[in-house]
Amino acid sequence: MDELSISIPRLLMGFGHLALILAAAPLLQGFIKKSKAFWQMRQGPSILQPYRDLRKLLKKEELISEHASWIFLLAPRIGIAATIMAGLVIPNAWGWAPLSGWGDLFLFGASLGLVRLFITLSGLEGAGTFGGMGSSRELFLGLLTEPALLLGLIVLAFITQTTSLQGITSGLETISPIFIPRILALLTLGIVSIAEMGRIPVDNPDTHLELTMIHEGMLIEYSGPSLALLNFAEQVKQLLLISLLAQIVWPSGLISGSNGLLGLLWALGFAGVKVAVLGFFFATVESLFVKRRLFLLPNYLATSTASAILALVSLWFIRGQI
Repeated sequence: MDELSISIPRLLMGFGHLALILAAAPLLQGFIKKSKAFWQMRQGPSILQPYRDLRKLLKKEELISEHASWIFLLAPRIGIAATIMAGLVIPNAWGWAPLSGWGDLFLFGASLGLVRLFITLSGLEGAGTFGGMGSSRELFLGLLTEPALLLGLIVLAFITQTTSLQGITSGLETISPIFIPRILALLTLGIVSIAEMGRIPVDNPDTHLELTMIHEGMLIEYSGPSLALLNFAEQVKQLLLISLLAQIVWPSGLISGSNGLLGLLWALGFAGVKVAVLGFFFATVESLFVKRRLFLLPNYLATSTASAILALVSLWFIRGQI
């Protein structure tokens, strides 16, 4: 009975955690588009437009190439499922994650890697030129970003002495914000997040031009509900990365029901403000810079890897061990 009384509230909290992520992901996308429109001095689409776009795609007929196999059909389902799995280890507004435990930072990286694997395979399925080109470029970027992403998270794990993302964000509360390894790890994750989210200067999510497409090139053969799932998975992924960055920049610790309803609402509002500030920041970066050419990206992304290595070395110098 005692175990049941503990498990049911945790299960309900887990469903609430997922519902919050799934509901907020398109809203963040709409906010970023609105922020970009602000810098471009135009009205722009409604902040709710991503919800309408998803609903429109879900109602459309799906067209499938005769060259496509089961991977083409399975990739959108695996993409959204693996992204949701990644969402279960990211701390929410109250610093709590449903699957918090040892090594969940590796589960986060593996989930994003699984999404990349199936999306790149599906890009080759349609036997189209754009799909193959997009898959090739996506794997090229993944080769540069995934090691830096994991190394940046591992540095934070060494700083806080835990491999749990929930533990990392809670442990950073006691670490000075000007602690050099923390700043370098944050720089690493910031650069990698731009690449993982497919945003300028690495990729342009609003373009369908042959010479600039990366992520969109792999989705060009999709339509209807499958395209809606892929777009939704990308929106959820962006929310997860920005939420993780927000928790690292402004860690708020673990907040429970003992803090009262006002404390829970305050934490939710503060988390929303943090995510909105970072969303506005990325929209500003997109408005100030242009997309870099593909062969210049290794130099840009190598900065993140070098920053992660410097963070690890500086931590060793400061503490005398890692």
